[in-house]
Amino acid sequence: MVSTEQGTRMAARCAACGGEAVRSVGQFLCDGGRTLAWNAESFCPGCGDAQCEHSGPEPTPQDVREALLTAHGPARLRLAAPLGDPVAALRALREGTGASPLRARELLNELREFGLAGTAVEMAFWRVRLAERGVGAEVEEGFGRAYRYVGPPELREAGGAPGTPVRTAGEFAAWAGTVGVAEEPFTFVVDLGGALRLAPRRSEHVACAGGEPVMGAGEIGFQVAAGGWEVAAVSNQSTGYCPDLVSWPAVAAALERIGLPHPGGFTDDVDGVSGQNARVRGGQAGWM
Repeated sequence: MVSTEQGTRMAARCAACGGEAVRSVGQFLCDGGRTLAWNAESFCPGCGDAQCEHSGPEPTPQDVREALLTAHGPARLRLAAPLGDPVAALRALREGTGASPLRARELLNELREFGLAGTAVEMAFWRVRLAERGVGAEVEEGFGRAYRYVGPPELREAGGAPGTPVRTAGEFAAWAGTVGVAEEPFTFVVDLGGALRLAPRRSEHVACAGGEPVMGAGEIGFQVAAGGWEVAAVSNQSTGYCPDLVSWPAVAAALERIGLPHPGGFTDDVDGVSGQNARVRGGQAGWM
């Protein structure tokens, strides 16, 4: 069953006494699924202050989206059948977001090739909007965990160039042709759509991810083997996202989508909570 509402709780600062309050946030569909809305309210157990922050349609704040993605994981929207009328889908995408024609085309291309990703409620909203235009789509939930950025805010605010998305063997070959064989690993993230994004090692993971939550993050090195490129080493080292070992299936799926042989697990395991090196697989030297 497709989720039409989701909620979670997060810590907040009480505006009345300065103590720790509990903030309940969520997303939901209304108007028969045609409107995406969000809500937030807080309660302080210390002083009893209660606040209703918002309840209704408007763009969902980033911190609310991140809390929902972290609690429930991302969902994907895929076309149920080959697209017959792209104009109908473009209209649905523009009407749902007010996106420019160029941005709507980008969203459509992503939907056709790889699927769209976001919260389950967002994907349910798009499913309804597309169905109104005669475009069938399916929502897939429960395929991975999301990690929100927990590093210094100034690094996120500084921005930077997002990592190069690599989703096919052809895209990897094009990227590898521009960077050559490197002696040190690259920064990587796996975005909510399951795509590998690559950037130079000195890049911040939050910049590589475009500031968004991720399904995996760390450092990765490649080498040329008899059959072509393969993964030489891969870690989950990211102090900005602190992904734990549970993130490996998302990393493996991103690599297998490209057709890259990999070691079968992190060659350097980092505890996502403590940030300490947990294990080095096969005696390989780490990058810690």
